[in-house]
Amino acid sequence: MLRRISMTLALAALVTSGSALSARTGEQAKPATPAAGKPAAPPQGKTTGAKPAAAPVTPADVAPLMGTWEIPLETPTGRLVASLVFRTEAGKVVAGISAPQFPEHKITDITKAGQVVTLKSSTNYSGPLTAFSGPVTMVMTLTPKGADQAAWLDFNNSGFQIGGTAKKKG
Repeated sequence: MLRRISMTLALAALVTSGSALSARTGEQAKPATPAAGKPAAPPQGKTTGAKPAAAPVTPADVAPLMGTWEIPLETPTGRLVASLVFRTEAGKVVAGISAPQFPEHKITDITKAGQVVTLKSSTNYSGPLTAFSGPVTMVMTLTPKGADQAAWLDFNNSGFQIGGTAKKKG
């Protein structure tokens, strides 16, 4: 049985502990009914047919993404603006996700298949926000949408899904 968790809880779980990378690769988000009770929209930019194989990104692969992106999200518990930062550390691409009330959580499992960039992270959550305690896995896909990026977040393999438009800051 899939557990429904709030977006705030999911982001809290991701940004309050160390990174433990998900072993699953190449999974696509599946439509589900999020906690808000509205059907989740499928990730934008999905097409049928052969898909390019996902490969770890290089700084050149994601050069246009480098810097800070803001992702406004309408969650069941209210509006939340997540911040996603791409940078290089020791020649490798890393990302950090945070929100005003949560410190940054580092993400190192970043792949690209065609134009779609996928970030994966998992952690164990045990905290004061809810009675939920246990593993939380996040898969975020970014698909070009003009100058912006369509951001699709899937928590716990369709336990909760949410999307928004990432806009580059400054």
